[in-house]
Amino acid sequence: MPENDAFWDFYWETRLQAMENLGKREAILAASRLIRRLFQQTGRPLRLLELGCGEGQIVGTLADAHVELVASQAVIGVDYNPTSLARCRRDFPGFKFVEGDFTDRTLLASLGKQDVVLLVNALHEVFSAEVSPELGEVDIPAAKQRVEDTLAAVVQSLVPGGWIVLFDGLEPAGDPDEAITIRFLDDQARQNFETFTSQYQPFRITYQPAGNPLRVTLSRHDFTRYITKSIFLGKHLWVTERFESYQYFTEQEFRDVLARSGLELSELRTLTVNAEKWRRWVEIETPGVDFPQEHILILAQWVPPD
Repeated sequence: MPENDAFWDFYWETRLQAMENLGKREAILAASRLIRRLFQQTGRPLRLLELGCGEGQIVGTLADAHVELVASQAVIGVDYNPTSLARCRRDFPGFKFVEGDFTDRTLLASLGKQDVVLLVNALHEVFSAEVSPELGEVDIPAAKQRVEDTLAAVVQSLVPGGWIVLFDGLEPAGDPDEAITIRFLDDQARQNFETFTSQYQPFRITYQPAGNPLRVTLSRHDFTRYITKSIFLGKHLWVTERFESYQYFTEQEFRDVLARSGLELSELRTLTVNAEKWRRWVEIETPGVDFPQEHILILAQWVPPD
């Protein structure tokens, strides 16, 4: 296939039109650019691994598009869900899909060394799994440490000079306890909020009435979780999404953890793709507060010390 940017811009524009998750599109575009650049630099097919691959939409789509640039026998996806992996094997035959927990260092070591590791909406699941029976919710310090330990293990699966493409949720900077008052724009939005507060599992969500039934006040921490999960309310995905906190690190925390893991940051972007939807449901009344940047996209390279 031609390797000029104009061709690939057109290719992905047409290929990704049907993709509902606009954030995942950004991850695919960034990974595609990286794969093309690395192939030009190395002149050899690349080893590509996705951890928490789900139904293979990211790794399979990239490998299919760049069939001449990746080593097909070294394209691997890992996930714990056998149903998702069955879909992977059906939709992307010829690539390797492994059932297992990618936080397991033994499993990672068994997969060999990689040129590119994809972590797309994966590490927030590691964070969300660290629920304390005593607290009845996620133990934040322990969960953050588990994410950092997992990332450090992933780095060890890279070849020297290998890359990580990370796309996930972003915790806003600032005081998580800051009070934010919001107004729901209709009764359905208010009912969806009640569904969220009663069914969301990672944290207990608390709020106070603020003058009328369509106005409430809650913390920045709880508002961020509500608004970024609101797109799933009333949909089948809510069955699983209600068990996961999409947020875990602020931008600065991401930067610090990458540095401690020996990764050199090449690209970092924050983005929001659902603000238009949110504005149809909720108005923020607290002055100076806006909807959060919901995603972070990171490209980072492991350069071992001399």
